[in-house]
Amino acid sequence: MSNLDGKTLLALGDSLIYGSRLGSEKTWVNLLGKKHGMQIYNYGRNGNTVAVQTREPEQVPMCIRYQEMAEETDYLVILGGANDKRLDVPIGEVARDNRDPATFAGALNLLLAGATARYPRARILLMTNYQRWPKANGLGLTELAYVDAMLETAALWALPCYDNYRNCGLSFQNPAQLAWIDEGLSLGLGENRHFSEEAYRWLLPRYEAVLEGL
Repeated sequence: MSNLDGKTLLALGDSLIYGSRLGSEKTWVNLLGKKHGMQIYNYGRNGNTVAVQTREPEQVPMCIRYQEMAEETDYLVILGGANDKRLDVPIGEVARDNRDPATFAGALNLLLAGATARYPRARILLMTNYQRWPKANGLGLTELAYVDAMLETAALWALPCYDNYRNCGLSFQNPAQLAWIDEGLSLGLGENRHFSEEAYRWLLPRYEAVLEGL
């Protein structure tokens, strides 16, 4: 028996939650649901940011679209930051009173304020971006800057945040792993630094253990 059995889980995020070209059914989120008979709502969206930005205005950011999610849940997983970095979203001040939706930290505060109000009894887990692209963005910010901003902001809300960048065990920057964890390479489409089906299966027990420990 697991405390996950039969529970409801919402997962909000970008393509790393949705599954990019693979689709949501092959992600660790949906595999977890099948294993434990859970009700899963996968709200991953390719290219999605946490913050409001103007370069891809068709993207409704997570700090707004969380309001469209199911009204009740036992667990909520939030993963973001990759596209905020890609689209040069400024991080802003990491302070709980920063509610500027055009900054990563401010938008994250809006999201967490709304999520904790909407799901006051849910077990909420934040997750950082992974080691994907080492090059800094147009603001001179690396992936690690957004990772650390998420970790620090989560701490302001007393919420757990799993540091994928440092602790998940997989890195797209490791050539020895890239060949089997990269979705594009596994599908014969060329490197795209999204997870393969095998990588999602590999990650499943790690995230399962984290969620069981909440």
